[in-house]
Amino acid sequence: MFKNSIVTKSSAIYKFLIELKITLYLTTPQIHHLILFINSMVTKGYCGKVTDVSDFMPVRHRTNIGKFLSESPWDENFVEKAMKKRMIMRIWETSKTTGKHIYVVKDDTISEKTMPSSKAKKPTEKCGYHHSHLKGKVVYGHQLVTVMLLCDTLVMPYTMAIYDKENMSKIQMAIEFIKSLPKPVNEGYVLCDSWYSNKKLFAVSKQSGYAYIGGLRTNRVIYPKGREKLGIKLNHMCEILTEDDVDLVKVGNNEYYVYTYRGKLNDAKDSLIALCWPKEALFKP
Repeated sequence: MFKNSIVTKSSAIYKFLIELKITLYLTTPQIHHLILFINSMVTKGYCGKVTDVSDFMPVRHRTNIGKFLSESPWDENFVEKAMKKRMIMRIWETSKTTGKHIYVVKDDTISEKTMPSSKAKKPTEKCGYHHSHLKGKVVYGHQLVTVMLLCDTLVMPYTMAIYDKENMSKIQMAIEFIKSLPKPVNEGYVLCDSWYSNKKLFAVSKQSGYAYIGGLRTNRVIYPKGREKLGIKLNHMCEILTEDDVDLVKVGNNEYYVYTYRGKLNDAKDSLIALCWPKEALFKP
């Protein structure tokens, strides 16, 4: 099925690990395991199972691979730091060369697992029950908090961490990720969905040199003209707006009516908010 599993010192993967200086911290057998692991993920396609790797490594039993991942004494933190440093270097160099903005994209996802038996002695570590927006229900598995870095056409993975509610909240994890980044060489933006849009994220983004762009929940209160004192929830704005308040814009092949508000939120003194409706559904809830 596969030609061979021999990795030479001339291979691109080996050279990449040399650049990261990972070879200073791993033994030759560990490096060989790691490269074969990467090879299998790229060549066959990795779906999160050790068998995906063992199929590509016929000379290694899957228990051998599992033991390498769980028990081999390699410094995971060093590997992560080396990768982060590499990603930042690439993105910041691209920004300097192109003059383009840097985007920090923060999100989370769920890696669903099979629910353990009530008699299971060793259930999967750090698994729990989380609400899946994709399935619209609570599922069992790992919740992964991720950050991607973008500049021009370059997209790089910065970090991925398992959410452990006993250790740190997802908001605090996002704050630590943002604080770990250098200031952008040109303009920089933090992009998040509505779950992360709060005062703490607004503040840390600004302190780190980034503007914040994110979704807002429709129960948020704004203070447009005529409602300066008590404000009005976003989901009630369609009750007071008219066609004179909106602009028709085109994005690709689609057209939208857009209302823009500049002013305060309860946790931000100055914000710019855009409410959008498809052309054929103006002011529909």
